[in-house]
Amino acid sequence: MKNHRIRLRHTVGGLLAGILLGFASGVPAHAEEPPFPLQIPSFPVQVNGLKTDNERSPYPVLTHNHMVYLPVKHFAETLGLDVAWDAARGLKIGRREHPSGQRPPAEPKDKASVSRRFEAVLPEFPIEVNGKSVNNASEPYPLLLVDNVSYFPMTWRFTHKEFGWRTDWSAQEGFQLTTEQQKVLHRIIGEDSEALYVEAASDRILRVNKDLKGDPSPIDGKAKTGVSPLAEQRKPGVSFTGDLKLTAVRLGDSVYYNNIELLSLKPILEKAAAFYESQTEYANKGLDVQSKIMKLDDRTVLAVISISSFLHIPAPYTPYTHEAFIIQDGKASSVPDLTQVPTRVVRNPDGSFWIASEAADRMTSRTPNVYGQLALLDSSGQLRGMNTRLGEKDIDLLASTADGLTVKAYSDRFKAYHDSFIPLDAEERETYYHLDLKGSETRLFLYKGAGRGYVDSKGHIYVVDRQVNRISDLTSGQSRMWWDYELMP
Repeated sequence: MKNHRIRLRHTVGGLLAGILLGFASGVPAHAEEPPFPLQIPSFPVQVNGLKTDNERSPYPVLTHNHMVYLPVKHFAETLGLDVAWDAARGLKIGRREHPSGQRPPAEPKDKASVSRRFEAVLPEFPIEVNGKSVNNASEPYPLLLVDNVSYFPMTWRFTHKEFGWRTDWSAQEGFQLTTEQQKVLHRIIGEDSEALYVEAASDRILRVNKDLKGDPSPIDGKAKTGVSPLAEQRKPGVSFTGDLKLTAVRLGDSVYYNNIELLSLKPILEKAAAFYESQTEYANKGLDVQSKIMKLDDRTVLAVISISSFLHIPAPYTPYTHEAFIIQDGKASSVPDLTQVPTRVVRNPDGSFWIASEAADRMTSRTPNVYGQLALLDSSGQLRGMNTRLGEKDIDLLASTADGLTVKAYSDRFKAYHDSFIPLDAEERETYYHLDLKGSETRLFLYKGAGRGYVDSKGHIYVVDRQVNRISDLTSGQSRMWWDYELMP
């Protein structure tokens, strides 16, 4: 196709939207510069998995100095952008709160005219990106108008920092743009010999081949009823339920179980007394002490003492602490790294125990400050805190075998939960380990991202990514990503 030439001039004309995706350096465009050529790229351009057809498109992708120009009005829905024009306030382009899962637009069947000429002009109207004013004249790649269609400069600052998109380049695939996707795939809840069952958006369960070939297929209501309970069945060990017949008692300023002192309340009482003495408008209502106790075997008891203080503060905001203890042979030992009520207990063949408090789900939980904590009571009676050993805030239990656990360890869940928007190229890392019954770790895989892990019956570790609709088999090295528009019902 012939090169088209562009001439720059100042104007107040132009209406909507385009987008310029820059991935190489260039010279700033100024009104006094002579016309410069734009051309159809000699390499493929992909937007969310689909190649653009520039021969048929009335708004072709163009390049200049290794810079890709993408018309945003044509792709606004797919890119998840809101574009607004006002004669007084100019052009506003902003990221939508939620992606729409739109397929990139189809091109017309007929080829467009190759004799079209494009004249680029430099607009003078105000421009905002994500609510921030842009000094267009000083931009290395300014917003341009081509046939009254706005082409917005997306340098690294815009593509990555403002919109959180991912750009990739390869000689074979060309330029690839991945924008924020609607999250459809959530977690693997079960399996059969050939497939995984994946919990998905819209209350669906999708069947995905274990080799990750083919497309996910929804299962019907009857089959869904049989699959749903599998998630709980796959959890290692048993729930920490407690025994209502077993209880700890408060005697004076200490808490006891079977005449064994577990902890002193004096530090908490003294702190509360100092507060109420200085804040006389509040009434000191004392402490609320609760216990949850479970026999692990004939000689081992796990006791958790929960203490609520400053009771003038209404629930659920009342300050509280949890302390866990192992009681053996008439002695109580504090469980290291466990500052929450345990949720799972795994008994091993050698008589050792894993004690875990499961992390809050960062996708759905309203209490994100609940971490994944893990401790080991080994066969010799030694207690080991695994979070301290691995140097991670969170540990998720994935599977248990006779020789140990498969776990995921990570430290950025709390940050990720609180960020309202996580760029697609965010540098999150999660490590998968095997832990033996002595508490020693063997590193299995490093996942460059964040996701939900699952170990199948053959020991393969699968990860459902948190940001995009991707499932990876870390054991085989296979990975597959589907676009949101492919998975929507």
